[in-house]
Amino acid sequence: MEFNQLVMLRRSVYKFQPKALLVDDILPLVESAIMAPNHHLTQPWRFILLGKQTQSQLAHYYGEAKAAKAMAADAKLYERIKQQAIDKFLAVPTILFVVCRLDPHPIIREEDTAATYCAIQNLLLAVTDQGLGAQWSTHPIIYDAQVMAEVGVDITKERCCAMIYMGYPEVIPPTPPRKSAQECLTLLP
Repeated sequence: MEFNQLVMLRRSVYKFQPKALLVDDILPLVESAIMAPNHHLTQPWRFILLGKQTQSQLAHYYGEAKAAKAMAADAKLYERIKQQAIDKFLAVPTILFVVCRLDPHPIIREEDTAATYCAIQNLLLAVTDQGLGAQWSTHPIIYDAQVMAEVGVDITKERCCAMIYMGYPEVIPPTPPRKSAQECLTLLP
C-alpha cells in the first residue's frame, strides 16, 4: 500500500471481532513502532501486552473510572454504567499498553514523550497496513497508580502514554471531517 493511502485509511476502530491477536501478530507491529524517530536513540518506549487474566483484573478499575467520570448520581445508574464499561473493556480482543521512560532532564523527558507518541502513530499505521483495526485510548486508568503497579509500571520512572485496543475490525468507520491542509498551514514571508 502507498504511504499516503495508508495514512488516509487509518481509522480509530471501536468494534472488533472477538478473535485476539497472537504474539506473532503483535511483534511486527512493535517492530514498526520502534522505528520512530527518537533524539540520540534513547528508545524510551516499552510495550505491555495484556493477557486475558490481566485484562479481567483491570476491568473493574476501568468500569469504576468510567462510572465516576459519568458522575452518575444514583447507585443504579452508576452500577449500570460501570457494568457496561466492564463489558466493553473485556470485549476488546487485544490491549497493548505503551509506556515511556521518564528522564530526569525535562527537555529529554519531553523529547522522549514525543518520540513515544511517534511510535504509537507508527504502530497504528502498521496495524492498518496489516488489515487490522486499532483505537488509541487515554482512558483514566492509564493515570491510576494502582493499575500501573499491577501492570509493572513504576510511575516514578515511567508513564503510560496509551492503551491501544487492537483486533480484527468488525466495522471500519467512515472518514470523519477534517480541516484542510490550507487551514492548518501558516505561510510566513
